[in-house]
Amino acid sequence: MSTLSDFNEAISYCEFDYLPEGIEEKYKHFELKNKSALISHHFLHEIFGKYQLPEATQQYLLNGIEAIEQDSILYPFTSFLVEDMCSARNRCDIDFYTNMTPGCMKSYGELYSFLLLLACVTPSMEMLAARGIPKSYYEDIPHQPLKLQLDKIVQHNDASVHDFAWVMNFYTCSIFLLDRFLFIPYQFDDHFTMYRHVQTQEVVALRHAGEQFRSDGQKEGINGVYDRNQSFTSIWNESEKSITANRINPMGFVEKEPITLDKSHWKPALIKGDILLALHIPSGPGYTPDRLKTSMKLAIELYRRYFPELSIQGFWSASWLYDSRLSLVLDNETSNIVKVQRQFYNYPTDEGDKMIRYEIFGDGDADPVRDQLELTTSLQKAAAEYMKKGARFNSLSMIVLKEDLVKMGHMPYITTEDVQKFYSTVDTHL
Repeated sequence: MSTLSDFNEAISYCEFDYLPEGIEEKYKHFELKNKSALISHHFLHEIFGKYQLPEATQQYLLNGIEAIEQDSILYPFTSFLVEDMCSARNRCDIDFYTNMTPGCMKSYGELYSFLLLLACVTPSMEMLAARGIPKSYYEDIPHQPLKLQLDKIVQHNDASVHDFAWVMNFYTCSIFLLDRFLFIPYQFDDHFTMYRHVQTQEVVALRHAGEQFRSDGQKEGINGVYDRNQSFTSIWNESEKSITANRINPMGFVEKEPITLDKSHWKPALIKGDILLALHIPSGPGYTPDRLKTSMKLAIELYRRYFPELSIQGFWSASWLYDSRLSLVLDNETSNIVKVQRQFYNYPTDEGDKMIRYEIFGDGDADPVRDQLELTTSLQKAAAEYMKKGARFNSLSMIVLKEDLVKMGHMPYITTEDVQKFYSTVDTHL
């Protein structure tokens, strides 16, 4: 029977190369359950059969599990990590989990990160079942990264986990594929506040004070580009009756001229600390406003019914697909990229164009100005021409508040005036 060691004693013995900050306090409240197996034999037998793993691979994994279970200090501490990881995402926990290897594990240590994730599957599913969530919502979730991981072990003898933080969402069954899009809880922490007009229901986002922006409304220095002569600093002047600040144009930039809101007419709609659903976009067809609306409605209903403790205020996402500059090189009438952009309240971020270079040109460092790239698609050609003029793309983030979900497909935030302001503002720093 294992016993729980003192935290400092445990980490001194285990010699992890990485542990998330802040877990010591949680460890104090952890109650060790004397279960006999790190990973249930039933689940292991199930995946061995499902993926037809060779005998040698099965034994390799079993040996790694045994090495953890036979260690009277490492095994209880691993059980603690599993319990914390299984609920971390729904707590919107700021602890950042990534690959970790215990130095005390002299053999099979390279398997530890994968086995830690694999150990999360069964208890995570049990937690969802206890909420009454139908199995069809989550039974396939862990298998998306699991198949790729097992293939890598079998074919390349490589047990390393790629992008631990991302695949943890799947092994802990914390992310849901609802129709076309993936959703997971997210705590809003950006530097602005959204307000809604009490009568018209119009929504305005005001940037907080003290940030530098170029004249095009993007963050100063993004992509290494500065606007020495025309940059401005966001302001926030608040009195008992009003707020004067820089509006975020929902086309994804901060306007230079501040506006004033009468606090008796405008009430907060999104503040720091509010819970949203982060939306992620799997590859494939169906990237349309209609499918987006359908998925979002399913997500709101799922979390309302099965996670009532989470007060979901709407949706958040970040992507190269939201860059309003793409509307300068795509057909606005036919492009689903543009049509979907126009359903969001977009806003600038610190992310540059590395993601868009990767997605469009296949390499995050690709430079159509410097390099001789093979351009085959119309988007590649149009983006390259735009960049040859000295312009740069950048990723944006977006918000959709749940009250505005019914307006999806009809541009709930962006007006004709907003689009015109974008055209007159974009690239003015060049």
